[in-house]
Amino acid sequence: MKLKDNIGKFINDQKQKGGAIPLLGVSLILFVMTVAVYFTANYVSEGIARGNALTGWEYLYTERAGAVPDADLRVYNLQNPIVTDRDVRRENAYFTKTLAPAEENRTLVIRTDHAPVKIRINGRDVYHNQFDDAQYVGNCYNAVTIEASSRDRVVEVFLRLPFSVRFEAELISGSAVSFCPTAGFWMGAALTLAFFAALCVMVIRSVGRSHRRRRRSVSVAAAGFYCGAAVTLYNLPEVTYLFNLPIWMNIITAAVHMTLMAALLGIIIWLPHRRKLLVSAFFAIGISVLTVMLAPDPLLIMITGGVMSLLTAMAVLYTAGNLLPLVQRRTRFATAVFVFSIYLFMMSVLAGVQLLTRSLNLYIYNVAMPTLVIVAALGYIYYSGFRFARKNAEVLQQTVRYGNTVDSISRFIRNMLACHEKEQFYECAVEEITELVTRYNSENAALRCGVAVRSGEGFHELLNRGLDDCRYEMIAANSQSHGKACLFSDTYFDYLLSDDEGTRAIFHFENLTGCLDLFFVSMIEAAYCGLETAYDAVCGGHRRSIEAVFTELAENAEISDGYSAAHLEHVSDYTRRLCLQIGMSESEAEMTSLASKLHDLGKIAIPSGIINKDGKLTEEERAIVSNHTEFGYVILSAYGDDPLLQQAAEIARYHHEQWDGSGKNGLSEEKIPLCARIVTVCDVYDALVSERAYKKPWSRSRSLAYLSDNAGIIFDPKLVEAFETVIKKSK
Repeated sequence: MKLKDNIGKFINDQKQKGGAIPLLGVSLILFVMTVAVYFTANYVSEGIARGNALTGWEYLYTERAGAVPDADLRVYNLQNPIVTDRDVRRENAYFTKTLAPAEENRTLVIRTDHAPVKIRINGRDVYHNQFDDAQYVGNCYNAVTIEASSRDRVVEVFLRLPFSVRFEAELISGSAVSFCPTAGFWMGAALTLAFFAALCVMVIRSVGRSHRRRRRSVSVAAAGFYCGAAVTLYNLPEVTYLFNLPIWMNIITAAVHMTLMAALLGIIIWLPHRRKLLVSAFFAIGISVLTVMLAPDPLLIMITGGVMSLLTAMAVLYTAGNLLPLVQRRTRFATAVFVFSIYLFMMSVLAGVQLLTRSLNLYIYNVAMPTLVIVAALGYIYYSGFRFARKNAEVLQQTVRYGNTVDSISRFIRNMLACHEKEQFYECAVEEITELVTRYNSENAALRCGVAVRSGEGFHELLNRGLDDCRYEMIAANSQSHGKACLFSDTYFDYLLSDDEGTRAIFHFENLTGCLDLFFVSMIEAAYCGLETAYDAVCGGHRRSIEAVFTELAENAEISDGYSAAHLEHVSDYTRRLCLQIGMSESEAEMTSLASKLHDLGKIAIPSGIINKDGKLTEEERAIVSNHTEFGYVILSAYGDDPLLQQAAEIARYHHEQWDGSGKNGLSEEKIPLCARIVTVCDVYDALVSERAYKKPWSRSRSLAYLSDNAGIIFDPKLVEAFETVIKKSK
């Protein structure tokens, strides 16, 4: 029932997003391409083989093995195929052809569908492949030398037909060999060696790494190695007659069928709470191998293998159903894994049907090839994850250094707001900015700077620390032409503070290194945001509380992120009403409501080049953006003496946590602070019902349905229920 509910919710959600058909369409395209590649390759290989094809055989299907028919024979050639519905009911076949004289030895190669074969030349048995002893054999390749002779030779071939009618004859120069590798065999061998080398590398590189990463990388390489070995094993009957015991047929079918399990295991790894599924999958592998290996005749091999393939298809579909919540939550790579799951489901169904209808060659191809595709895709996904983790580690190292400056930004804002006089403000600003820049990069210790304020039509310099000549009027004109209050080059930056009458003060800093570094620019812009707000509070003629200052900073962060400042008001209003709905007092609800406005304050410390980027963010950029929760916490937690800002710090840090523990900090359920859980619901709801540059606004009913669908996954179920009541009351 859970699977049915997941599928129903997914289809409805994807219909509203317009994404259901594309996802299933991609799976269908992969399915069609895989089948098309087989028929294309088969057509090409047949065309190549026609050069040596020996046609014009006379043949007859017989009821009794080894019987030489006395009826008229039919002629077999490329235009008159031997497969007909009427003939295929017989279990034996007899072929005969007269060969012209030849001056050199030649090899007659006959490929069948695991049929026991007996070859007779001029009435003498020259080749016998368990024709009188077994119903089927492990090989498809049969070869016999036809010696040079000046006389005609009559070749007779007797076949049992355990699976399907396959009779491909070639006549090539030279004596017969017991091993004749084909392109398919070399491809399988190359895949086996490549994945074996990858497995060795993964084992070596995984030493000392996390258990999870080691298990995933090694398991993918091992699955690829096994698939390559299965392809090689599948081609082995086509290139030699040495492995002709019937048990090889069971081994090949079991081994190739297990490639489905390799793909299934690779997909299951993506699921949370997967231990039971993994145990069930390993149990199913054991049952599959035993049933196929112990099947005593061709019919049972087909039936058991076909049934196991269909059961595997059901297991894949169940796994895909469990992936749906991850797809709906846009979990990284979940959509790709879901697409490959549906693809594997379709291929498994097709393979099962083919095996039940005795199409063994198509079955093996449609099991081995999609499994290789999926294993390769999963390998790429895991490798991408590894690259992301490595790059993310590098980014995190840089953001750790940058995070330290965020604490300095918080202290900078606080110290600026503590100023009471304009002169003190300018002096303090220079000191604080100098320390900020020096702490970020010690190479900037020789910083030179100056401050000028407007005086009449020009600017009067208040401070000068090492500047030779600074043309403030030119800086003001440059700012006006670019429409920017922060100006950067690689060696200097400028701050301009303005009011309705124009630029009132200019800060100029030079003799720096790496001013265009992404994080340095972000730090300077964040400091400017705080400086501008503090300037308005200190020099604007009215004092404001620190809460009001931070609220203005939060509004600036929302606007710079492409949102409207009204979003904060909406979240605050929803928060207050939800707090009252769950039984909080008026004072508690009011404080939580005010604190909720600061939930995304940390975005002021995210580089504007990332925040305002057109198009999709890279994984590294997403990692940087995700740090806004920590940046907000660092800035706000510095005000431990203010209960409102302390609660705002908790909200800023934990409002992206998820009920099931899959959020940034891994907190789950009641471990997530209540105030953060409340803001999570309100923030997501307002984002859904609001118009954004990348989407149209959702309806109330659709937005509430999204909250309900993800209750117990992303959101606190009780809060979702209470919030629904709040929204219904407001209608």
